[in-house]
Amino acid sequence: MTLLQVKNLNVTIETPYGPVEIVKKANFSLDKNDTLGIVGESGCGKSVTALAIMSLLPPESIVSGQILLEDQDLLLLNEDQLCNIRGNRIGMIFQEPMTALNPVQTIGFQIAETLMLHKKLKKAQITAQVKDLMEKVGLDVNRFPLNLYPHQLSGGQRQRVMIAMVIACRPDLLIADEPTTALDVTVQEQILDLINDLAQRYGMALIMISHDLGVIAQTTKNVMVMYAGTVMEKGKTIDVFQNMAHPYTYGLFASIPKPGSSRLGTKQPLYSIPGHVPDLRNSFKGCRFADRCFRAQKQCSLKEPSHTTLGNGHDVWCFHPLAGKKDHDAAG
Repeated sequence: MTLLQVKNLNVTIETPYGPVEIVKKANFSLDKNDTLGIVGESGCGKSVTALAIMSLLPPESIVSGQILLEDQDLLLLNEDQLCNIRGNRIGMIFQEPMTALNPVQTIGFQIAETLMLHKKLKKAQITAQVKDLMEKVGLDVNRFPLNLYPHQLSGGQRQRVMIAMVIACRPDLLIADEPTTALDVTVQEQILDLINDLAQRYGMALIMISHDLGVIAQTTKNVMVMYAGTVMEKGKTIDVFQNMAHPYTYGLFASIPKPGSSRLGTKQPLYSIPGHVPDLRNSFKGCRFADRCFRAQKQCSLKEPSHTTLGNGHDVWCFHPLAGKKDHDAAG
């Protein structure tokens, strides 16, 4: 059963330079208990898409299209109605817990606040649930009492507190926006395992946002590749990763360092996609990736690419998609 449908999502933000279109015609859906990864370079619109779903964009933002949570369009709700959904039906883990947590409130209060807002529970029941949540995210209340403040915890511990806050009401949808960005590799693995385990245990749908292809492969069944505010490719994660059709997707994979590539004496430089991410203040006639694409032809700069279905739910927005091993070898 479909939980979330995003239809023709457009996000424009007013700036001193005029209106800038940050996300254009984004379309995707997510079933209950399903997982979706959103991947792309920094500035491609991943986090803005998530904030649009949460209705947490700046007031000067102009959002159009539809964001349907089951049959309810979130873009038509007032602030009181949205407050009843945030934390209750949709929860979001932000990139940096130190800035997302309130530095002058204890961790116990911050976890309890969600329960106080959305659940009719007595104080003793809330305290018991907060302690249980702490245990579920791996924070022993004997070592981490509820009267601690965020600055008294490490980055990984703060992220666990935030996860406890987000899952307190067992939302239908969990959005994780690069939840391991500031953490070391060992802690990253622990946090990803924790998010996956909790999502499966409570039957939550998961949107994982990352620029790390390994994280997406590890945590999601479906993936959507974004570039400069537009969707380039989407489908089952295993299909997209094994049969990448968009030259941009290929470029992301080609940029991953290969084992042994950093050894002394190697003559093969690390691959990088040529050019730069375009300035979104500029107007676009054709494909936004055309200036950096090794398969680009004249029409790519003149006309926006149409949607092509490759089968098995694998879609690409490209005039000249890669078509198997021969094309990938030529690209390399």
